[in-house]
Amino acid sequence: MPAFDVDSQSPGGSFEPQPADNWSMPLGAIAGIRLYISYSVFIALAVLTGLVAMVQGREGNSDLPLVTLTAVTIWFFGWGVQLLVHLCLHYWTDAKSESITIGVLGVEAANPLYRRYPWTAVANLMAACFSLTALVIFGAACLAVHMLTRTDGYADATLWLRELATPGLGLDAVANCYLTAAWLFWIQAACQAYPLPKNLGRGALASVVVLLAADADDSLQLRLLRRLLQFVSLITVVIAMATLIADGDVNLPRWPILLLLAVALWVSTRKSDLHDWITSVHIAGADPISAHFDVTELRESDLDAPVTRPSGVKPKRTPWISEMIDSVRMRQKRKRVRAAMRREHEEASDAARLDQVLQIVSEHGTEGLSAEDRALLMRVSKNLQRHRQSHADGETDSR
Repeated sequence: MPAFDVDSQSPGGSFEPQPADNWSMPLGAIAGIRLYISYSVFIALAVLTGLVAMVQGREGNSDLPLVTLTAVTIWFFGWGVQLLVHLCLHYWTDAKSESITIGVLGVEAANPLYRRYPWTAVANLMAACFSLTALVIFGAACLAVHMLTRTDGYADATLWLRELATPGLGLDAVANCYLTAAWLFWIQAACQAYPLPKNLGRGALASVVVLLAADADDSLQLRLLRRLLQFVSLITVVIAMATLIADGDVNLPRWPILLLLAVALWVSTRKSDLHDWITSVHIAGADPISAHFDVTELRESDLDAPVTRPSGVKPKRTPWISEMIDSVRMRQKRKRVRAAMRREHEEASDAARLDQVLQIVSEHGTEGLSAEDRALLMRVSKNLQRHRQSHADGETDSR
């Protein structure tokens, strides 16, 4: 029987990388990795350009376009840092990538089931931690350069704190570009660490839950992940309230932004991508071939229902019908994969208890078995019958 890729986006089995949610445009490729840029980047640039155009005519804003251009360049450089980290991980670790999408915050964490080769929990953590650490280090280096060039007593720690406490993040003059770079790198790292959808922190948090609750089943891990995200949301609300008190009568309060982030995170806890993160990590951990990023395949005979493939020439379909049918097929394929993984987990748990049940039978007979033990023996018997039948069918097909 033909094989198909578990994590391919094509319902028929072949892998064709696609930009997430059709909300990005291709830029080209680097070392065989397709690059996309999200349309949200162009929207953000348009909004920023409009704001600068409206206020640059006011007194004291003559250098605002140059300052804005400097800040945008620094922000783009942060994207480059994240992209470089992912390229290094692609070549020297198991965190392989077929495509990378650049969003407003930098590299986006796409739906993990769209990857041809699923990432392990360690790979997800490496991608997030290395990217965030690189941004923090670059920010610290820029702050050090700023202190060396702008102040005389750079060895005094109080001067460093005073520079960081300067309002405006150094955006008041182009001469403070290194201070601006430090703040923008750190802001970019903080935003990527916040576990909203498509942020690096979301996949890292899901991986931490899987690692710390390795003995729990999928549903429990999913509940733990949701509760953890909701806890982070509540902490953000508390920080927003504290910021409301601390800001006082500032012109641009920070608490509405924090409150908006908290609400967005709370709402996102009901999204299906959380289950996809848990499932992808389990797939990578359960399949040693997949864990080393070779071709990941499941044969149709290993699943409950075979994948039907049309023979001959496919009839022409309108685009929206084609997308709908492909979406249904993808849902069915993912459902079968999850069912297969759940069945494997149940069989492994039954096998671990089977020796104890057999020991009870040898000592006390079947009368000493509880209802749960009898149910376990029934499941094991059915599994053996199913495996024997599958083996017999395979031999018949080979003949």
